[in-house]
Amino acid sequence: MFDSRGLPDYPPPHNAWQFPPPKVSPRWKWVAIGASVLGLVAGTTLLVVTIAVGSSGMEGVIDDPDLISVIESRCDTMTTRVESQPIHGTARQQGESILRQNVAIRDMISGITATAGPKLLADDPPSTQWLADWSSLSEARETYAEALMAGEAATLELPTDDRGRDIDVRMEDAFLDGSTCRVPEVLVNPEPDDASGV
Repeated sequence: MFDSRGLPDYPPPHNAWQFPPPKVSPRWKWVAIGASVLGLVAGTTLLVVTIAVGSSGMEGVIDDPDLISVIESRCDTMTTRVESQPIHGTARQQGESILRQNVAIRDMISGITATAGPKLLADDPPSTQWLADWSSLSEARETYAEALMAGEAATLELPTDDRGRDIDVRMEDAFLDGSTCRVPEVLVNPEPDDASGV
């Protein structure tokens, strides 16, 4: 029989995959703490802004998703119609083209009003002013077209908002996403596509 007297005891059992944690430089520790604090501040700020925009809405901004969906659809149709009716020819023909484009604007306004309904529009108040701005632009264009057809020297006088800006600026600022309903350039700058008859 083997005599084990005098041999050392076995070491205590331990996990072979357990290693001591790596040493962390004090500089990296402060970088990690700073990044955590900045992330917490940024996340809190984003949450507050999201809640503020989503619940109460920003002043002068149309933000109801259902209403925006209606506006986008009707605005796309209006833009297509306007762009398919270029302004050209004699002064009378130019005036007639402008009036045809105005029909597309009025159809968009009535389409949004009918589809969205009074409650949805009332729940997002900037939409009422936005639609009124479209009506004002249409009226200014009509005055301009009538002067052209009467043979008068005419200039399109764009309506302005209470800060003195042309209303098309306010109309485009009514959305967080600037591409929701852009005012086609020809509606505020109705220059003919050709110089014939001018």
